[in-house]
Amino acid sequence: MATLSTGKKLAFSLVLLAFLWLVVELICLGGLWYLRRYKHVEYQPTLVEDLSFKHRAVLGLHLDNADSYVMFDPELGWTIRPNSVKPLYTSNSKGLRATREYDLQPPADKVRVAAFGDSFTHGDGVPTGGTYEEKLEELAPGLEVMNFGIPGSDPGQALMRYRREGIQYHPAVVLIGHMSENISRMVNSFRPFYFAMSGIPFSKPRFAIDGGRLVLIPNPIQSPDGYRELLRDPAAVLPRLGEHDYFYHRNNRRSRFDFLPSVRFARVISDQYFDQPIILNDQYNARSEAYQVTFRVLDQFYREALEHGSLPIIVLFPQRRELRLRHDGKPVIYQPLLDELRRRGYRVIDLADGFQKYDPNADMAKKNFIHYPMAGNEMAAEWIRDVLVQQGLTTPEGVRKALATTKAPKLDGSL
Repeated sequence: MATLSTGKKLAFSLVLLAFLWLVVELICLGGLWYLRRYKHVEYQPTLVEDLSFKHRAVLGLHLDNADSYVMFDPELGWTIRPNSVKPLYTSNSKGLRATREYDLQPPADKVRVAAFGDSFTHGDGVPTGGTYEEKLEELAPGLEVMNFGIPGSDPGQALMRYRREGIQYHPAVVLIGHMSENISRMVNSFRPFYFAMSGIPFSKPRFAIDGGRLVLIPNPIQSPDGYRELLRDPAAVLPRLGEHDYFYHRNNRRSRFDFLPSVRFARVISDQYFDQPIILNDQYNARSEAYQVTFRVLDQFYREALEHGSLPIIVLFPQRRELRLRHDGKPVIYQPLLDELRRRGYRVIDLADGFQKYDPNADMAKKNFIHYPMAGNEMAAEWIRDVLVQQGLTTPEGVRKALATTKAPKLDGSL
């Protein structure tokens, strides 16, 4: 019986390996199609190796123009410029969205409420008089509501603003705003790494957990000169900005082998099932770093407000998509956080409940908007009013009674 020569055996083995490799690539290609079609997951690294024209223009405007509504802040990353008047927005001398000034001491006959959060708290897109804070004052005349919201910010920046500016106003109630998408901002240090089309191309501080403790990673750019250096030499500065940025490390790793379906499939599987993505199965992934940091920041904010004699309430802001989900009887993307906060005993206002009550047909969710329109701000104010009334928090005496019985929930180490 004839036997194959060594050369033919080698050739046969190579052909077999090539065939198996082709089969693997085809299987991985099918896997990528399945993940994209049914799981809405795909490999899309977003490399930021230079500044876009838009970001260069925005940074140049902020460096050379003292008239912008949002301004550089070395501690917070950015904040609202004091005494700014724009077509929609007006800020007072302290950089709060307001048409009036506030004394450090609250009025004796009113409950001072201080609201902290991002653009949903600030009231982006609605004119003066249309924010939920202003509507809340109209609905409950016994309240004085201050708006500390900063567009594009996260609860970590809100906590830092509370420490620096909010405590001195001695609010009776502190509303800690968290919009559903904020979870991603919590592990981001430079907005373009996370949101390439951002109109706020600034760096910011972020919190992290180190050895079980919440620690602050300061803003990597501490002066306007830092942005001038970024404009001059982005290739040298961007890696420094990405040192503690989740999205920089996740997305800035494209390789020459990415044309292979097997490489792309392996990256997706690693990102989704081994590296603990922020969103898993269309909900917050409670095992992700972003979730852990988000929960600990909200907890820290809650505790510090109590320590300074204020009653904290965490306010969850659903986006349009969550309004549709809730209307259809499905869990919202932030459901794990909502469930955990309520299970542990934090005071929570879920605005999705309010929209269900005041917009039972989810008509607002059918409209095209990013931020709540005026009607949405009014419904948010109505629901917050309802909760405050139900809990007896619209009078100074009611708040004092609630503070006497409110303690920060105990962390049991199960995070």
